[in-house]
Amino acid sequence: MSKGLTLILSAALVMAAGACGSDERTATAETSVAEAEVTTTMPESAVSDAQLEASANRAVATASQPAPGTTTPEAASSMPTKGP
Repeated sequence: MSKGLTLILSAALVMAAGACGSDERTATAETSVAEAEVTTTMPESAVSDAQLEASANRAVATASQPAPGTTTPEAASSMPTKGP
């Protein structure tokens, strides 16, 4: 499954969760380059805390990946520069 599709499915799950239930629950995850927060109002019987945390972990992992054709600042700074 592609990263974009994974994010779309995660977002759809969160939006669908917002339409049902009343108590809001949130899971967060972060890496050195990204942060994700996933919130739902669905009851834990429909979306467990583990599922909520897994969704946040997938979102932050996907967001942490460099876009195709780009480099991270760390990689760019370690590359030799060409002289004039």
